[in-house]
Amino acid sequence: MKVIRNHKKKVIIIILCLGFFLSEGIQAMEFPWKLERNFEEVAGDPPFMDYPVGVVVDSETKTVWVSDWGNNRILAFTREGKLLKSITGLQGPVGLALHEGKLFVVEQKGNQVKIFDTAKLSLVASLKPGKSSFREPRGIWIDGEGNIYVADTGNSRVVVFDSTGKEIGSLGKEGMGDGEFYYPRGITIDREGYIWIVDTAHNCVQVLDKSGRFLFRFGREGSEDGNFRHPRYIFVQDDFVFISDYRNHRIKIYDRKGSLIATIGGKEGIGELEFSYPEGVWVDEEGMLWVADAGNNRIKAINVAFLLQPKKYLLSLLESGNDDDFFALWERLSPEEKKDPEVAELAFRFLQKRGDLEGMIAQAEELFLNDEEHRDRWKRTLGELYYLKGKELRKVGKVENAREFYSRSFRNGYWRALVSFLWLSFLLMGGSNIFLLVLALVLLVLLWVFYRIKIHRGRWSRW
Repeated sequence: MKVIRNHKKKVIIIILCLGFFLSEGIQAMEFPWKLERNFEEVAGDPPFMDYPVGVVVDSETKTVWVSDWGNNRILAFTREGKLLKSITGLQGPVGLALHEGKLFVVEQKGNQVKIFDTAKLSLVASLKPGKSSFREPRGIWIDGEGNIYVADTGNSRVVVFDSTGKEIGSLGKEGMGDGEFYYPRGITIDREGYIWIVDTAHNCVQVLDKSGRFLFRFGREGSEDGNFRHPRYIFVQDDFVFISDYRNHRIKIYDRKGSLIATIGGKEGIGELEFSYPEGVWVDEEGMLWVADAGNNRIKAINVAFLLQPKKYLLSLLESGNDDDFFALWERLSPEEKKDPEVAELAFRFLQKRGDLEGMIAQAEELFLNDEEHRDRWKRTLGELYYLKGKELRKVGKVENAREFYSRSFRNGYWRALVSFLWLSFLLMGGSNIFLLVLALVLLVLLWVFYRIKIHRGRWSRW
């Protein structure tokens, strides 16, 4: 048992060292972002977008709606970028929202929200505050009950309407305190009902509870990793928060506690993963991050499924043979995610593919402890792996260590290891001549005879 404990210590040390080395490398390497779509040309006149701001995706029809601010119109595309239809004659359209077959369009210059039927493109209604006027509104969100939240940017507040369009209150006012804003733009509500507001001029994001009480904020002015320079829009998907960092030309990804996870971009440019003054962001159900790359007059779609659907993405990497990305993504998972039996089994298959016997043993031991439904299977697997490890050690002359692994092997149900265990035990007792060999064979025969007699008696007892 001492040898076994030493082996486990070595495996743990190897894994920790490898994890540290890889984690240091991961900090310097890019996440596996992949640009899937990039479109800017529009059929008709004018043929190009001019400073697109808002972008939303209809989960049912897969239609991508874009507010083409400079051309005062709304464009509807397929996911591949083919223009389907448009709404023209608007006054500076910016933020967009979809709800029950209706498209809500915030008009910055018109100081109102226009509501269109998405099928007929007909104007259904207009939305304005009853107590005071909007002043260059920008963002909009509709919650599960149909309540409408509009970022009244020029008035440094958020105006709330019920599902009928009646004003029912407002959040915040101009100021420096918690729950006070200066030029808020993006707004979204997460699955817990928390309200996330991009406080643009204060270069931060503020989070409020369902009743509008301040919870926390994060960010400050700057170009460093944790800072913003006039952030614009926000979208929360599962446990991830996507924010357009406007003047830093990047998209930042946080967790729901406000801790930075990653950034995309950071240098103004026209490259695949570069932006120029990004505005609206949206993440669809297929794990695609849509970005209104305003300064470049285009819409980008970046695959972030590996963040949102790690099991599915890990499987695709494993099947495609992309080993480097698989291991990099595995290292980024939390300890809780790594204990998920489905994810852990993918890691085992990866190690098996690479022929990493020690890694397979360590992973199978974890699965034996955590995968209760398939515990018998992992016990058998461990029996086979311990046997292979015993053979490996025996080849290099580590007989005592090999015997320990043979012992563990047959205790896990791999009876083939019993012969090797007995033989090595005789050798370690100092015998290697023919007499000991014959003695070992006799003992095996006696064991076999005893086993047969036991079976025979069992049959008669049933009679």
